Amino acid sequence: MDKWFAAAVAEGLRQAGVQRLFGVPGGGANLDLIEAAANLGIDFTLAHTESSACIMASTFGRLTGTAGVAVVTRGPGLTSAANGLAQATLDRSPLLLLADGIPHAEAHRTAHQRLDQVRMAAPLAKKSGVLGCQEPSATVEAAAALACRPPAGAVHMTLDPSIPGDRFEQAPTKARTADLGDDVHSVFAGARRPVVIVGMDAVDAAAEVRTTLSGIGCPVLTTYQAKGVVAESWDGYAGLFTGAAIEAGLLRQADLIVGLGLDPVEPLPGPWPYQDDVVLLHRHPIQTSYFGEGARALIGEYGADLLPLLEHLHPTWPPGTGAKVRAAAQRALEDGAAGFRPQDVIHTVRGVAGDVTLTVDAGAHMLVAMALWNTDYPSRVLISNGLATMGFALPAAVGASLAEPSSRVICLAGDGGLGMVLAELETLARLDLDVTVVVFNDATLTLIELKQPLGADPGAVAYRGTDFAAVARAMGVPAATATTSEQLHDQLAGVRRGPFLVDARIDRRSYRHVLQAIRGRRSQNP
Repeated sequence: MDKWFAAAVAEGLRQAGVQRLFGVPGGGANLDLIEAAANLGIDFTLAHTESSACIMASTFGRLTGTAGVAVVTRGPGLTSAANGLAQATLDRSPLLLLADGIPHAEAHRTAHQRLDQVRMAAPLAKKSGVLGCQEPSATVEAAAALACRPPAGAVHMTLDPSIPGDRFEQAPTKARTADLGDDVHSVFAGARRPVVIVGMDAVDAAAEVRTTLSGIGCPVLTTYQAKGVVAESWDGYAGLFTGAAIEAGLLRQADLIVGLGLDPVEPLPGPWPYQDDVVLLHRHPIQTSYFGEGARALIGEYGADLLPLLEHLHPTWPPGTGAKVRAAAQRALEDGAAGFRPQDVIHTVRGVAGDVTLTVDAGAHMLVAMALWNTDYPSRVLISNGLATMGFALPAAVGASLAEPSSRVICLAGDGGLGMVLAELETLARLDLDVTVVVFNDATLTLIELKQPLGADPGAVAYRGTDFAAVARAMGVPAATATTSEQLHDQLAGVRRGPFLVDARIDRRSYRHVLQAIRGRRSQNP
């Protein structure tokens, strides 16, 4: 990569407000860009895999309100980043991925590592293109803005200064469907048992959303990624909306369901069983088919256009309905099983750590964590929900800690998910981040085990036992093992600052009960 080109790209990143790069460099071209960015005060964080670097970057970007940037090499560097691209796009997190490429002039004679990188990344990103020599600074700045523009997501650029490259458009005019307004007024005014479901697109408007909903008096559900948009200690908060059984009792009583920033990527796939009116209030056009044939979407700005519509609601729900529904849902997750339950882990960690930033991996422990962990702040609980990928929580914790270095981060990982990104424990140690990793260790892909048919081979979902505490110590992270709530409490209470890992050896039998309570599914296995 020419020095002038690297400097121009770095300047575009600076103009876009980029604060840090993440990645796995592959040689001189990557290193030129990293050096040029460092000269402008943009630091670089080395990861062990490109996918982890993307997750770190997009999480950092989400929490800082900037485009997270990952730098990778060509060929296997880009293909290894695929899961991180998909995670950013489906979880609506801002990511700009800059990849080396084979210069156009050399492509006819270079087969080694040659892929059509633009076409490979296109299905995983909002836009995929080539960053060339034509106004590279302005183009990078526009690409970063595109990554952040709602719905946020991944943008990929393969770098090739030998050609002009692709153009990236400026922000389009906001789309609106204000002509539905009068009809919505009538529907809202006639509702007596409305329920509001807050989704992840409303996170940016959390303060306005709280103020508006606090004066209405109807129960409010949130999606996983919108946890904390309304304070969960508020008596109007009724719990989680998952697209499954745990919220069904409340929604069956509703005569109007209002989705506020609710993205159809958030709920579980499945039929929509409710016959009531559904109105979706959103900043950008969305698909409505998940929510039934009669669902309508009204597009506009939350403060100016959409939140004022909620003032037309006049609910007659009994006072405290939300708090009662939520308390009942949380009670339903408890059971009388003996042993060290995943519920015990959540109660203990939350009791010691308080309302800190939490990253949660996909897996059975996710069901318990999301329902039982209480937060009063938006973006305090981070999870891959749209993609629902394992291997998210640890790199996300790295990105979150770098974004908020004065705050502690708790990372909740299953043994399967942690195994996918185990090398990033070294990143945690090298950067000396204030992150505590809690591993739900049952040597099993438990959520998949619960879906196995009777008589299936248990070897399809079971691992040999792993001593994650020993592995962590070998990688420079202090660690301990817990087999009881008391041990876990004492270990966490003794942590002052810096990386730490607790290998929690849990009894997975409670998960059958949890799966039934949340998703309404009985496990195939007894």
